Amino acid sequence: MSHPSVFESPALRVDRSLGTGVYYDKDDYAGFAQRVAVVFIDGAVLLLMGAVLGSVVMVLAESIGASKLGAALDLSGIFMLLWIVGIWVYLAPLKRSRFRTVAYRLLGLTIVTTKGGRPTLFTMTLRILMWICWPFNFVVDLIWLGADTEGQTLRDCYASTYVVRHGAEPIGFAPEHLTRYNGAGMTLAYPRVCRPVANANKE
Repeated sequence: MSHPSVFESPALRVDRSLGTGVYYDKDDYAGFAQRVAVVFIDGAVLLLMGAVLGSVVMVLAESIGASKLGAALDLSGIFMLLWIVGIWVYLAPLKRSRFRTVAYRLLGLTIVTTKGGRPTLFTMTLRILMWICWPFNFVVDLIWLGADTEGQTLRDCYASTYVVRHGAEPIGFAPEHLTRYNGAGMTLAYPRVCRPVANANKE
């Protein structure tokens, strides 16, 4: 008579409710200083973009003058719309593409999903929108990054993304499931790739 394997025991069964994800060598994840540099470099690029768009709008306003067309146009609204679209294009389609942003290229970084692939436009848009909503912001992201073993910010955790060295390859696969965190007055739940304990201790 055959006996059931201990690996089939519900108490010992590995939670793969969200499938299997990848993990990288700890040295391949973008570090604290690199993440700060990304924000400042890309922030400067976006400000420069805004300045250029603002100049174009001002020239357009002068060319239109006080005509009826000028009165009918809300040039400040047009500027804001163009700038918002430009920010989205820079931080979503461009950042996820092989061209990447200026900061990512200078620092040799790229963004990938926890499955090891390229993030979707929805995922990249979600990462942008998360900074608008509490508790996601630059400071919280950096605090979280300092304590996270997989080099993820809080936004990365919820978007299931990693920022890693460009060209880095995963070193293994591990179960991905919902994990919970309680602390600092917050109760959070997000997808997590749980690398093997032996592997984590080794690194």
